[in-house]
Amino acid sequence: MNKTRLHKILRRVVIIAIVFVLVFSLSSVIFSAVFFHFMFARRDSVREYVRIDYSLIDTGQYTRRAVSFLSGENTLKGYLYGEQNKNGLIIIAPGISSDADAHLAEIMSFVDSGYTVLAYDATGTFESEGESRIGLQQSKRDLLAAIDFAADDSVTRDMPVFLYGHSLGAYAAAAALEQTDVEAAICLSGFDSPVGTMYGTAKGYVGFLADIEYPFLYLQNFIVFGGDADTRAVDGVNFGDTPVLICYGSGDKVIPFELSMYSHESELRNPNAHCELIEDEYRNGHNYMWLSHDAARYIAELQDELDDLSQACGGEVPDSVLDDFYSGVDAERATETDGEFIGEVCDFFEQAVR
Repeated sequence: MNKTRLHKILRRVVIIAIVFVLVFSLSSVIFSAVFFHFMFARRDSVREYVRIDYSLIDTGQYTRRAVSFLSGENTLKGYLYGEQNKNGLIIIAPGISSDADAHLAEIMSFVDSGYTVLAYDATGTFESEGESRIGLQQSKRDLLAAIDFAADDSVTRDMPVFLYGHSLGAYAAAAALEQTDVEAAICLSGFDSPVGTMYGTAKGYVGFLADIEYPFLYLQNFIVFGGDADTRAVDGVNFGDTPVLICYGSGDKVIPFELSMYSHESELRNPNAHCELIEDEYRNGHNYMWLSHDAARYIAELQDELDDLSQACGGEVPDSVLDDFYSGVDAERATETDGEFIGEVCDFFEQAVR
């Protein structure tokens, strides 16, 4: 084979390789953008899991004021409970599929314990504005906006502020510590790295393809969030010496141990950060560690009933059937909190301001 022909073959191979890399890269960028679009699509319904609506509790005892504030260009809607209380303000950062009513059980207990509570719908969910939920890191920005609102509100502006977050909200409560000064934070069932969590979740579905797509997943996060592309929760906890309590359920199947904040206990340098493992049979999953054993068991039974209804109805339960189901829920039993857990949370907050 002469040199001229060899050069032509090599040039053709190089051109093909370059074209392949360009096509693959472009396809991966498009795939990542589409993935974000569907994964973080706007959410307006919570019908597929058991929750207790505000209308089911004693609304006379637990009055609330509707509030709103800006997060970026979107107006977020929420509620302020227990405005007459003086122990401080607890801001509840919601999970990825939660609304302002998702933590009514704790809200009632916190109000009973003398706290004012702010709960809100995140960007792109329920009553708040936003065409989508944008991404995991948006939770941090929404929480910072809620903290800014509290600093300006006539009722809450002079109160000590405490953060209480679950799942995505736990990440937000930790990550926000790099940019705000609060008294303490409680982080329940939270993950550490947004990109790492998305990668770990994808790897469970597509295996090694997640490894190939990882750079493009990170790139998409960078395009959307810039410097917040992969802000770690642990870095927020370690930013100062704000008291932080990290709780994790031993049976959590939503946030695997290796992706959790709890798994990074050895990296914590904040002397006021503590980790706790929840091992109760019905409270050790991703949800409901704040409920009593009986309430958590009851919720599990309700979820089984709801799953059976969904299966019997072919996956789509009619609203009339759902209304009948929820009308039969014992709201008082389902929202009974674990006294020891709530006491621990309140003690943690009280110690932080002494």
